[in-house]
Order: sequence, then structure tokens, then C-alpha cells
Amino acid sequence: MSAVRWGVLTTARIAQGRFLPSMTRARNAVASAISSPNGKAAEVAERFDIPASYDSHEELLADPNIEAVYLPFPNSLHADWIVAAAEAGKDILCEKPLVANTHDYRRVIEACERNGVNLMEAFMYRFHPQHQKVREFIDSGRIGELVSMHARFHFAMDRTGGEVRLQPGMDGGALNDVGCYAVDIMNMVMGRAPESVYGKGTSRTDAVETTVAAILDYGDVLGTMDCGFEGPRTHTFQVIGTKGQITLDKAFDPDPGEIARVTVSLRDGRTESFDIGEDQFKTEIERFSAWVRNSGPEVIQRELTEQNLAVRLALQESLATGLPRTVNDVHAGQHHLLQEQ
Repeated sequence: MSAVRWGVLTTARIAQGRFLPSMTRARNAVASAISSPNGKAAEVAERFDIPASYDSHEELLADPNIEAVYLPFPNSLHADWIVAAAEAGKDILCEKPLVANTHDYRRVIEACERNGVNLMEAFMYRFHPQHQKVREFIDSGRIGELVSMHARFHFAMDRTGGEVRLQPGMDGGALNDVGCYAVDIMNMVMGRAPESVYGKGTSRTDAVETTVAAILDYGDVLGTMDCGFEGPRTHTFQVIGTKGQITLDKAFDPDPGEIARVTVSLRDGRTESFDIGEDQFKTEIERFSAWVRNSGPEVIQRELTEQNLAVRLALQESLATGLPRTVNDVHAGQHHLLQEQ
């Protein structure tokens, strides 16, 4: 079976640093074109042996040789380029978070369904095998009944060069950039969104929140998360049950080849660790390419995408009001505020 021919829109840091190196190792995918209006596309194409480069994204989308595209744009540009790619008939892998509001969500879903293309939100961490190990331990009852979950994702952001994630109106901030991982992993473990959330966001110097902490109430299980742009890099996850706990020391973004450790600690004092290495970007590319070749058009992992959006909307309301908020279905249209309690 022939490799899926990919186009990469923009020469963004994540494209050059993570996506394209992993693409060179993928078994069923090949980078066939790259585009950027900043004049760097030809240089990046030469470095990664990409046969075609374009000075505009519209030219790449018009290339009939391209089957799938990767969109690593700033968050506020995702919806417009998803629609443009769908109308060009390309299958779409778009960086997280897919969109920031229900209006844009409806726009992109309608465009993809109308044009019969696949769409997936690029949460690459989902494809790391450490999370399959967590699922096995939970499903087998190894740690008993779930009690709580705790997710953290922090890094020190480089504030030079006009960082778009710190600019108001660009759908950035800590919640959308790294908090979305913490939300997603807890929803993935539970298989559903929480009933309500309560969050607090702060910033020392910027116009958007750069540190966020929150409680996610799943009824019988409580989740806590904290995330931000200020502290040293950490990305951990812990699931606590009545018989023990599972801890991930590199839950979201281990480097290719870096070992991620899954540790199970039981109430009787026994501890067992599993070291797992994987290039999760490569696995994500291969899995999406397989969907492109072997399945009908769909929004892949749609429930997780909708749950993540619904929780982030409720948390944004909580950050703005200082009050707990219920989590509403994203199909409900207008996201109504609760009455103050």
C-alpha cells in the first residue's frame, strides 16, 4: 500500500522540531509539500528532503498530489484553515486545541462532513503506549475503585519574539495550551466529561492566564489539574484507587526515544515500574495515515474532542466568574452560565 502524501502548512517550531523528524520515520506516510508565506518553506523543504515547497498555503492546498495536511497554526487560526483544507478535499490533522468555541466547532464539522474528509485533533500523547498500560491496570482492578486523578503540565515559556500564546484574542493562555492535556487525559480515563468544574487562573505579567489550577468533579471521582508557563518543565499524571495508585513521570510529551516510566504502588507496599519508549508523533502520523487509507470520512476520536472543548468552555467561565460551572454538551449551542450559588 502506498504511503499517504502529506502537506505541512507553516514552518512552525513544532513542525520542524517534532512533526517532520517523526514523519521521516513513519512507515506509511511521506512529507510531499510544505508551505509558508515567511519565505522559509524552500529552506525547510531542502533540510527534510520534501519535494515541493510553496510560498502560500493556498498553493499547497491546491496541489492535487497532497492527500492529508498537518495544521500547526496559532489556535485562533485553526477553524479557518480547517475549513479551507476540507474544501480542498484534504484529510486534516490539526494541532490541539482543535477550536476554542462551539461556533467554530460547528463550522469545521460541517465543512469536513460536507466534503467527506477525515479530521483529527492532534493530541499526540494519546498514542504513547504508556496510556494503554494505565488502561490495563484500571480495567483489571489492579488499583481498585478510582478515587481521584491529578494532572500537571508546566514549562518555562520563552517570552521573546512575540509569543502568540501570550497575546489576547489568539485563544492562547495556559488552559488552552497545556491545560487541555490535563483535561483530556482525565476525560480519557473516565470515558466522559466531568459534571462540573472550578478553576482559578493567574498571571504575573501577561494579559492572558499563565498559571491555572482546577478541580474537575466526575461525581464519584475527583480530578485536580494545574498547568502553566512559569515553572520548570514537568508533565505528570497520577491515578489513585482504593488499592493503589498509578504514576506517570512523563505523561504528555516525552522526547522521541526518551523513557517514560509507569509506576504502580499498592497499599501492601509492593511497587512495580515499567519503562516505555516511543516516538508518539510517529505513531500518531502512522495511525492517522492508516485511517486515511482504510476508513470512511469521520471525525476521529470525536467524543474526546467534544468533551475537551466542553470542559475548557466551562473552565473559562469559572476563571472569569470565580464560580463553579457545569459542563454542558457542546451541541447545546450557547454555553449558558449557571446562576450564582
